[in-house]
This record gives sequence, structure tokens and C-alpha cells, in this order.
Amino acid sequence: MLTLREATVADSPRIGVIGRDSFGPTLSRILFPAHLHHLAHTDAATEEAEWRAARNTRRIKDGKKTYVVVDKLEDGSEQIVGYAQWETPDSLPPAAKPQTASETEVDVLPPSLDQDALKEIFGLMEVVTEQTLGKEGHSQMWYLMILGVDPTQKRRGIGKMLVKHGLEQAAREKRDAFLIATPEGKYLYSLLGFEQVGEEIALGDVPHYAMLWKRPREEGEEVLN
Repeated sequence: MLTLREATVADSPRIGVIGRDSFGPTLSRILFPAHLHHLAHTDAATEEAEWRAARNTRRIKDGKKTYVVVDKLEDGSEQIVGYAQWETPDSLPPAAKPQTASETEVDVLPPSLDQDALKEIFGLMEVVTEQTLGKEGHSQMWYLMILGVDPTQKRRGIGKMLVKHGLEQAAREKRDAFLIATPEGKYLYSLLGFEQVGEEIALGDVPHYAMLWKRPREEGEEVLN
């Protein structure tokens, strides 16, 4: 049985593993390229999962909305099978308070991680977001930072469950939603009402798509974003 709940920092190790396994064919092979694997203190796969786990913990502590789907197994045990992390307007620092550091500067980066590739990817995402949404970017929206599903648990509606939950929260706050999708995720997001905005972009050699979801408006309702 699948249930959805808010994530805690205790979930981070499992989230790190799911993130690594979810993005193995796409961004992981760019961020943790084979020619850097020999630099790993343990092994590159373990380092990537630990890095993703530490980043998830830091983001939760920073107020990022993080949800997991848990599968209750026949023996009564539970296992996390997917997660989603959102940046929301209330999780951002006040406008009067300067941003202390970028995503590429606040975490301890493992030696098997290509730091130049990481900075290039985040830099391009910022440029594309501004080009698509303007200087304010997604600061007034729910922004899906990452969605990961255990590859062995696909086609169970886990990703859909996580994204729909976030969109329901965004709608309650009268907010739209934004994300940058991989080719694997684009179909799901389209089914849930996201539309591609702008041209296809390449992060590394992987095509990605900026996508916008606009919540239903009521007649005469004030639009916040």
C-alpha cells in the first residue's frame, strides 16, 4: 500500500539512493563521470548517494517542502519508493536578506563529482528560468526542484502522486508551478497540466524542458504571479 507523507532528515539516506538511481542514465553520468571515479574515497556510487542525502538534509532544514511515498510491505516493514522536493515562496530568504551562497557552494562536494559540470548545469538552469519567467523567476511559484522514483517501482503512479500533491498545495496558495523536466519526466508533467515554455535546452548532453503549470483561476480572482 502506498502512502504519502512529509519527509524528515532521517529519510535522507534512502532519498539519496533513489536520487542516484533515478538519474543514473541522465545527469548522474555527467556529474559523476567515469574518468573521476578513481578519485572516490569509497566508490563513486556511494559518494553520489551520500552527496544527494546531505543536500536533501540541508534543503529540508532550509524549509524546502519535501514529500515521500512509502510502500508498506507484506512483512509490515515500510520502504520509501519516491520523493519530491519543492522550493516555495515561503522557503526563500526575505528580499532584504542577501542569498548567502548558491547551490554549488554550500555543500561538501565529493572528489568524484565534476564540480565544473555542476556549476554549468545550475548556471544554465538559472539563465533559462530568467529567460522564461523574467527577472523574478519562479520566486512566486512552487518550483519542483527534484522528483525521484525508485526505478524498480515505476508504473505504480508514485511520481504522479507526488506531483499532484504539490500542485494541490500550490493551488491552495493561489500559486502556479514551474519545473525543468528530463525527457523521462516530460510526459508525466504534460499529463498533469504542465506545458513546455521556450525551446528545448541541453544540460550536458541531455535534453531538458522548462515547463509551467497554471492553476485554474476563478472569475475576478486576483492573480499573484
